[in-house]
Amino acid sequence: MKRFSPFLIPLLLLLSFTFCGKKGPILPPLKKILQKIEAFDITQRGERIIFEWENPTTYVDGSPLTDIFEVEIWLFEEERESAEKEESGGDQQISLEEFEKGAKLAASIKKEEFSEHRTRRAGGSVKLRYFYKLTAEDFGLKNLNFGLRVKDKKKRKSAFSNLLSIEPRILSLPPQGIQATVFEDRIEIKWSLPERNFDQSSPPNLKGYNIYRVDREGFAHRLNSELIEDRKYEDRDIIIGRVYRYFLRAAATDSKPYAESDNSEVIEILAKDTFPPSAPSGLVSVAAENLISLSWDVNLEEDLAGYRVWRKAEGEDEYISLTPQLIQENAFNDTTVEKNKRYHYAITAQDKSGNESPKSESISEIIKD
Repeated sequence: MKRFSPFLIPLLLLLSFTFCGKKGPILPPLKKILQKIEAFDITQRGERIIFEWENPTTYVDGSPLTDIFEVEIWLFEEERESAEKEESGGDQQISLEEFEKGAKLAASIKKEEFSEHRTRRAGGSVKLRYFYKLTAEDFGLKNLNFGLRVKDKKKRKSAFSNLLSIEPRILSLPPQGIQATVFEDRIEIKWSLPERNFDQSSPPNLKGYNIYRVDREGFAHRLNSELIEDRKYEDRDIIIGRVYRYFLRAAATDSKPYAESDNSEVIEILAKDTFPPSAPSGLVSVAAENLISLSWDVNLEEDLAGYRVWRKAEGEDEYISLTPQLIQENAFNDTTVEKNKRYHYAITAQDKSGNESPKSESISEIIKD
């Protein structure tokens, strides 16, 4: 008969107490806290303020947020007479506490309306965009401070986004009379000065212009890195044969974010190749026993399609083409010649769009007995 070790019983008792215990109190479920809107921008264009932002995609704890029910845009109006800190070098930005106490709801966008406000950006990113219409009361000695927040379907609210301030301005009407001209290496755009501002006052409030080119996908890209002060722009980043579309805005500020007019009319132009190659040069001839051999320098145009050889006999007025089909080489042997008869030759170059150069300088040659 086996005997238990005297140390085994205390060990079993200790293990039984270790795995035996009381249930703790029932804890309430963790409260979900919505992430606030981080990426938020505003700018004035014409008589509207444009908001662009991205909705949060997670709660604060990192769990996915898929049920945003509403986006709210809040406005705090600030009289500039009471905000003269800027002149003394102080910070004019209001505090979040001031904003929460004095802001009013300016707009509310429900979930079912999100699709109306979605805008796809170049590069594939998607943002929400909202146009806030300014009223006559918004202009003058006033700053408008905006903050955004979101709600989920249980009406839980996020914290406010960063606060952005804008001083509404009376802006110029868009530029007028836009014209575009195609050159061999550029498209030149010109336009006329706007006559007045959108409230019909004059002179127009502008410091320069921004020019935008619309790509094939419909996205507008600003071409100028610095504000354009002249009423002319040269777009040299072009490919002959493509269609280009441009529009302009007049800007009342000379740094980003620009306070701009509405878009001008869109002008569309085909960069059509109407530019012939240069006339070939260096034409020389050599008379052999039964032919006249011609050669010339190679043309350097990238879109060169070939050459055409022209000839007229002594006493004739018009050149005739010896090469109905273009030739690729920069040399040609004329075997349809008669001895003791002088011939005059010239060469033209033609590009792939069918543009033909002027004739080269002519030379003459004769085969003598």
